Amino acid sequence: MNENDVRQQAEEKANALALHINTKVHPLVFKDENDVFITGFIKEPSRQVKLAVLDKSVMGGFSAASEMLDAILLKEHSDPRLSSERPEDDKIYLGAVMAAYDLVKFSINTFKKK
Repeated sequence: MNENDVRQQAEEKANALALHINTKVHPLVFKDENDVFITGFIKEPSRQVKLAVLDKSVMGGFSAASEMLDAILLKEHSDPRLSSERPEDDKIYLGAVMAAYDLVKFSINTFKKK
């Protein structure tokens, strides 16, 4: 299966999961060292979770994002390596942590006082 097929299947499953849980779902697609695809799904974090991550990120952004990933990862629909504690799965887990962290976005006020 090629990358485009994997991405399309992941997106379709994310859309189906979103309908089922009534929340936006983001697909994750990684490749391991053997070019095997690893897919997972994270739900859109709530505003409260995003605020908690922003608060905690002042002290440790990655540990805050890790906590968020644990809260939003749809484990039952995701490859087990995305939540694994095994050191050999750290690259995949850390990639998922970064993907979760990227969900926290905010607008910047561009108004300038004269």
